[in-house]
Amino acid sequence: MQRPALLIALAAAATGFSAPTLRPKAATPLRAINDEIIESPTFYADELCVEDDECAVPDGNQFCVAVLGDLHMDPRKMDDYVSGREHVVKILEDAQGRGVETAVVSLGDLGESKSVDPENTAELFAGTTACHELAAEFLGSFGTDYEVIGGNHDLE
Repeated sequence: MQRPALLIALAAAATGFSAPTLRPKAATPLRAINDEIIESPTFYADELCVEDDECAVPDGNQFCVAVLGDLHMDPRKMDDYVSGREHVVKILEDAQGRGVETAVVSLGDLGESKSVDPENTAELFAGTTACHELAAEFLGSFGTDYEVIGGNHDLE
């Protein structure tokens, strides 16, 4: 089954999970991301919920990872990043609400590979302290752990 580019859904992990077998269903499930991809209110509802009022607690073999590639963050365009983040956070919050472990992975190229203030400097934004601080703040705002795999522009 296909998934949006920013989400690698349930995969195998080798951790245990100690919790009761059933728990109450989330009060307000999220809408489907795309009716052709996920045909229910949530992917996790299909996977974990048997009855309308009860859902199985996920075992340690389920997790949700949002994969973000080549952010090329530009402080002048943060509205675009915030808008995209809101879509991913909904997926992560749904997974977390159902007891599924979550994480975010950024595949490098954190910053724009040109000047973000061309009137005052020719310095590239990528690889600067300001770039890494902006990326850390942004990735930290997803409400879960994150990892960064450095890209070529992160070393400029």
